[in-house]
Amino acid sequence: MPRNNRVKAFSLKARLAELRIKNMEVKKLIADELKRPLPCSLSLQRLKRRKLELKDQMSRYDGLLHTLAAFSPSQSLHPQR
Repeated sequence: MPRNNRVKAFSLKARLAELRIKNMEVKKLIADELKRPLPCSLSLQRLKRRKLELKDQMSRYDGLLHTLAAFSPSQSLHPQR
């Protein structure tokens, strides 16, 4: 695989890992808000919207990793889950 593709794959994997961490943090914030006696619907709406945005971004990066993997079938670029 050309060096440029390896660098791209590494960058995509790193960004995907960051997004997964942020997604877990937002999930925790949603759970914490739901535990409150009177959850704020506006806060929940914003947090859920953010969670969907993160999910969309993760899907995009995952698709890019699959595309790069198609150019290099000998090496798996897809991160382990």
